[in-house]
Amino acid sequence: MESLTIKGKRVGINVLEAKATQRCITTECQSWCCTGGVWIDSWEKEKILAQAEKVKPHLPEGRRDETRWFDGERDNHLDFPSGWGEGTAVVDDPTHPAGTTCIFLRPADRYCALQTASIANGDHPWSFKPFYCILHPLTIEHDHLHLDDANEIYHEGGHCQRPHDRETPLFVTFRAELEHVLGEDGYADLLRRVGGSL
Repeated sequence: MESLTIKGKRVGINVLEAKATQRCITTECQSWCCTGGVWIDSWEKEKILAQAEKVKPHLPEGRRDETRWFDGERDNHLDFPSGWGEGTAVVDDPTHPAGTTCIFLRPADRYCALQTASIANGDHPWSFKPFYCILHPLTIEHDHLHLDDANEIYHEGGHCQRPHDRETPLFVTFRAELEHVLGEDGYADLLRRVGGSL
């Protein structure tokens, strides 16, 4: 099967394949995908900082200084609307198997403070969360939407999947992420074009 173009995005073959996996469980993987922080667009940084007072109560006391939330390294990033990206800060965390995590990952329960704050304030869980965090283990590069299986974190354990006794297409496993990118209508188009149904 070839990649499909839906709403301007080329959905990669590896998203259309079936694997004997199901979604991860945070208590098992310890949110391994959050070990190295994430690149975010400048507008996402501004959005997070605008919600700082809502986020701070959901972080350990030593992580509540918003001036430390981002690493200050900016890089040209063609896949971001602004053309620039910046990383979230990575902090030492000896309680995590990787030894480091994104500053927003809570050590006590391995939940994202941005997501926890969104829920606590009655917003959608992903309201404050960076786009590429939401999308992982999928990614978009030059309008190519695909499984980010060349990523080092993916191979170390941040693949967001665990074994299952039957094969399921990844576009079913990661339906929520695909609907976030393609919209419900785009996802319905994907199902129609692959001959699937839910």
